[in-house]
Formats: sequence, C-alpha cells, structure tokens
Amino acid sequence: IAAGVNTPLFARMLSIGVSCPTYPLRGYSLTMYSCDGLNAEEIETGQSTNLLNQPIKIDDMYCSSVGANMARIAGFGELVGYRDKATNVPSLAPKVLTRYGKTLFPESNIKEANALQCFRPLSPDDLPIVGAVRSVPGVFVHSGHGTLGWTLCLATSECLAAALTDEIIGIDNQKMFHLPGDVSVERARLSPDRFL
Repeated sequence: IAAGVNTPLFARMLSIGVSCPTYPLRGYSLTMYSCDGLNAEEIETGQSTNLLNQPIKIDDMYCSSVGANMARIAGFGELVGYRDKATNVPSLAPKVLTRYGKTLFPESNIKEANALQCFRPLSPDDLPIVGAVRSVPGVFVHSGHGTLGWTLCLATSECLAAALTDEIIGIDNQKMFHLPGDVSVERARLSPDRFL
C-alpha cells in the first residue's frame, strides 16, 4: 500500500489500520519565475541560468532551482486533517512564502495566489513505514515519509524492494536493509508492525 495520505484509509479496508497510523500534514510550495532581462529566445536557446547554485534552507523553508530561471520555495507542516476538511482552515503559509520569495528574488513574478498546498503522510515517530505487514501475508506498506518524501523515497523504495524480494524467495528474519554506499538500516525501525 503506497497511497500517500490515503494509505491508512486503504489499510483500514484490509483491517490493518494499526500498521499504518499516518496523518496528513499540510505544507505549501510556491514556484517563482524570473526572466531577469532575458527574452523568450534566450530562454529557449539555453542562455538562461539557475536562480540558485545550490538549495538553501531559511527558517525551516527550503528553496532550490527547479529549472531555468525557476526556483521553488516550500515549507510548513500544519495538522489540519484531510484535504476535504482542510480547505476551510486558513493559513498564513502562502503569505510567508511569498514574502520570503520576494526577498530572495525581488525581480520574480511571485504571487501568493500561486501557492500550492500539498498533503504528506506523517507517521507518529516521523520515520517512514516500510515493509511487510505480518498479520496479512503479501501486504506491504510504503508510506509515512512526512516532509521528507522526495528526500527518502529512493532509499525506502530500495528497502521495500528488498522486503518484497525476501518474501518471494522465502528469506525470513532479516535484521537489516542494505542500501548502496554501504548504508544499512535496521528493518524494525521502519516496520509497519512497530506500532502494534
């Protein structure tokens, strides 16, 4: 089960909701575009530049280049429920992101109205939930990454692939996930069964 913030809803359908106690965490992102004197032909021919040489973090907000003459600023974590209920819950996040964006890139076309809300599945211990659900053979969970979804998803996908492979070939009781670069993660720390 890997359905983002809806993972616990699917888990409840299989009577394994306790193995996936995630909650939707609302955050925001805002993309800024800056031509900074470049015309359309210069942008199309690759004469444009990245707005940032490397990602930056300011007051728990992250900003990075996402394309030629584009940067995205993202942040915030608000516990406001699922999307259908959260749309009526006001937030200062778009206003704050816009203010920071204008400070970083005064020539950009940043607009508060362009802020996008996104919902991220957050686990109670802020660690991803990855692996087999022992009470239901053949069911695996990959969720709960919180604000670090894009950061952790490749590594946790490797962990999930290892768990699936072990199940298929009949290997049991592996203690560690072994990742590229000689990195190992204790399986119990990510197990869906850790919440039982």
